[in-house]
Amino acid sequence: MSPVQSPHSSPMPSRNHRVLLAGCGDLGAHVGRLLHQAGHKVTGVRRNADAVNVPFPVLGMDLADPGTTQLPEADAVVIALTADSYDAAGYERAYRSTLRGLAKALPTAPDRVVLVSSTGALGEHEGELITEESEPLPDRETGKVLLASEQDAQELFDSVTVLRAAGIYGPGRTRTIDQVLRGKPVDHGRITNRIHRDDLSAAIPRLLGAENPPALLHGVDREPAPLGRVVEFVAGLLNVPVPEDSGSGALHGKTLDGTALHRFMGESGLQYPTFREGYSALVEDRG
Repeated sequence: MSPVQSPHSSPMPSRNHRVLLAGCGDLGAHVGRLLHQAGHKVTGVRRNADAVNVPFPVLGMDLADPGTTQLPEADAVVIALTADSYDAAGYERAYRSTLRGLAKALPTAPDRVVLVSSTGALGEHEGELITEESEPLPDRETGKVLLASEQDAQELFDSVTVLRAAGIYGPGRTRTIDQVLRGKPVDHGRITNRIHRDDLSAAIPRLLGAENPPALLHGVDREPAPLGRVVEFVAGLLNVPVPEDSGSGALHGKTLDGTALHRFMGESGLQYPTFREGYSALVEDRG
């Protein structure tokens, strides 16, 4: 399929832009609320339109199989998809088929597209510091599909930013807290990379409004850390024992460099610059 050509590429004005959310789950809905509050005309698209409570319209539509249905005109598109199953077939449908269906269903080309991908597209890169210049080497089939979907987006649309999100945590995403409360052993030596949902969400309107947005960013906070350090901190907040170490004690895994995102967002751009601020807020919200 040939790229959807845009006649021009310009930053979003402060208000009244038409933004389509291709995928309106937790992340997409939060981004939509931010854009709606800023005065933009937001429309969400998801298979089950009744399953989300947002102050803007949501269309019920399977973008992986749109048929002849046409989407409304959009100046910008935010693509934040979730697979129904965590195997290659589920990813293929959720990402690659949806991208092709989205391009088919859009009546005209958007000026801007942000695709929320995952650092799973990078592969393991054991012991390495990974920047946006590093070559992706996915070894899992799902990672290969993610990388292919990034390439699809760049072929199908003009002015695409790929935002590769690390482990997203935040309201409703409390897996680490739940593990600590259960006392489940974890691999203390595994390097973890994460970003709070609210910080990832805040980056997307900025990308839509940037004069010359980057083509690729790692969505990661300022402190990748061994999981042991994280669970020790969370256990202290909860006043419970630190989960035992299920690993060898040796550090392993990749470290994602978020310098490009932090430079783009500015010094005060991240509300939760490390896991400490993020998990402190989550534990406080839990009472």
